[in-house]
Amino acid sequence: MHPNRFMRMSVVVLGAGLVSYWLFADTVSHYRTSADDPNRIRFSYWGGFTDHEMWREIIAAFEVEHPGLMIKPEWLPLSGYTTKLDQQFVAGTAPDVILFQDEPFPRYAAEQFVDLSGLISEDVETCRRLADCWPTAVSSFEFDGAMRGLPINGGNVLIYCNVDAFERASRFRGRPIPWPSPGWTLEEFVELCRLLTLDEDGDGSPEQFGFLQPHWVYYLPFIWAHGARLLDESRTRWTLEGNEARAAFAMYADLRHRDRVTPAPIEYAGQNSDTAFLSGRVAMCVNGPWFQVFLNKTALKRRYRVVAIPGGSGGHATRVTWDGLCLYAKQSSERKANAWKFARFVLVGHVQEIFARYQRAIPARRSSTAAYVRHGGGGSSPAASFVDAMASARVQPITPHWQAMHRAVRRHLTSVILEGRGRKTPDAALRALAAEADIRRAFGSQR
Repeated sequence: MHPNRFMRMSVVVLGAGLVSYWLFADTVSHYRTSADDPNRIRFSYWGGFTDHEMWREIIAAFEVEHPGLMIKPEWLPLSGYTTKLDQQFVAGTAPDVILFQDEPFPRYAAEQFVDLSGLISEDVETCRRLADCWPTAVSSFEFDGAMRGLPINGGNVLIYCNVDAFERASRFRGRPIPWPSPGWTLEEFVELCRLLTLDEDGDGSPEQFGFLQPHWVYYLPFIWAHGARLLDESRTRWTLEGNEARAAFAMYADLRHRDRVTPAPIEYAGQNSDTAFLSGRVAMCVNGPWFQVFLNKTALKRRYRVVAIPGGSGGHATRVTWDGLCLYAKQSSERKANAWKFARFVLVGHVQEIFARYQRAIPARRSSTAAYVRHGGGGSSPAASFVDAMASARVQPITPHWQAMHRAVRRHLTSVILEGRGRKTPDAALRALAAEADIRRAFGSQR
């Protein structure tokens, strides 16, 4: 090889090496240092900047109480969170402690997460803290009889009411629009939606709608209220059929097409669901306690209320969801012991009160809900209503097949409110849903 050509190639290789080092040295160093040092615990979580600040405060408190241990935070957006974790699980490089939602949890529990049962049984304080947790919070992180996560916080859903929209409707109707009673019915709910829908200029296009059509997991309490359910008690058989299921799907369709009390997406173009409620374009919507954090920073602060989900032949219920901390199974015993110290720390009373102060969700421990209510405005506040509604909270039917079920139910429920030829009747939507290959494969045929 000619000497000049050899020199040029050497320079290119050296340059590429230097660029690679500049780009990736910190990443490689981070993973190597974390893997080599059992006192440096990697912790992944999602959320906005407020969530990041909250976790920084919790991490700082842990490091003060556990000198010698350091938490390395790995903050990701929720939209790409499980995708990133999937890549890390395949590569065997997942974080030591992982914040996880209850919905995807069963899919990963057996293979990727530590069975905490032995650690818990040997830890009197953690046993006591778990006994103080909401039962649905604990059950959400059990898998095949074993605890594979510790619940930390969560929330249910209620109906948010825009006070300004109610007052606008009262002026238009020439009489006060009454607030719902705690035990109100599905029929009363539909009538209220009609009263709150206003076509003030008579052009056939309402300026204000009574209700914002919820996506299916927020509509689930209405399905339950009709007496329908997706799965049997064992969560292995598909049961969304019959008159109850038909009535639930029909109500969803009627709100849009017959009663005309919910807007089509084009009718609140330029706004998302949150701002449609904030602006008064819709008077009511379904959401969880996390929505308060947004509203309390707007002009609608103190101008909204929350009320119960209406009931029917299936009773009254709200849907609850929980987040928890899981330990990655493929780590050394020493790292696992230190990761456990951090996971159990998040159930300590003063840490649960940090969750209460940030108001992002309801603390998993019932004894910390008083602090949650206090920071949320006291006994008559929306925060207090969410805590009270935990008495009727039901866990959604989560299984290892959750994602496939979620996609199928969302698509077929939405089909009853479409415009044009793509729209299905409730019966047709239910038949198509039950015939989905994923549903049949996971839950068998209908009874």
